[in-house]
Amino acid sequence: MHFVNFDTTQIDAVSIGQLFSVFSDIYVFAKNCDGQFIGANSSQLKKLGLKSERELVGKTDFDFFPNHMIASYAKDDDIVMQTRVPIRRRLEPVVGPDGSTSLYVTSKFPLISRQDECVGIIGCMRDFEQDVAQWQPYRNMNTAVEYIQQHYKEPLEIAKLAQVSGLSVSQFGRRFRAVFQHTPIQFLLRYRLIRASEILIRSNLTVSHIAQQVGFYDHSHFSREFRRLFGLSPGAYRKQHTIRSQ
Repeated sequence: MHFVNFDTTQIDAVSIGQLFSVFSDIYVFAKNCDGQFIGANSSQLKKLGLKSERELVGKTDFDFFPNHMIASYAKDDDIVMQTRVPIRRRLEPVVGPDGSTSLYVTSKFPLISRQDECVGIIGCMRDFEQDVAQWQPYRNMNTAVEYIQQHYKEPLEIAKLAQVSGLSVSQFGRRFRAVFQHTPIQFLLRYRLIRASEILIRSNLTVSHIAQQVGFYDHSHFSREFRRLFGLSPGAYRKQHTIRSQ
């Protein structure tokens, strides 16, 4: 399935949650074009600390998540809605409110009306550690992911990641991309930037210091890649999200 068709005049937010209520270890959500939630399953509601969908419908990510996490969510949502191309099985590091990092397998699909208009997205997430048997292909690469988590501040080479995975460089590159939909370098870059975004709004460290702390040794490169992912310079990101959190 590349997208979901439904009649925009008959959106039933509750039915979305009921449809996926049997999947206790999968978090399902749906949003309209304004980023407002229109439905979720019981697992997602529990994760957000809600008792019913009535407490969710009409709210946005800003009502539930730390500000520094939202820019990345919104960017992915916009890309899916504008291109109508799903994001499939992307393994992403997600920083929690306490600064801890967890990995989730994320997919997002456009919601297309019978009038052929994109009216939102529907997505699902699954905890990387939740089910070893279900996600065995991911577990096969777990050694490399764990090594990145532990050593992301250091200079990392593909040869080293391949070595800890017990594969040749070419085998490792192919398998990593097939499993995670990212090259190892893209995954490492995204991981470093998400860690940097958390430090930016939780400390008074200079941008240059933060760049070095997460493994960037070229300030310009860090700023350029940060803007590409979050749509703002590191300084502007810090200012915007600090103001919102006050």
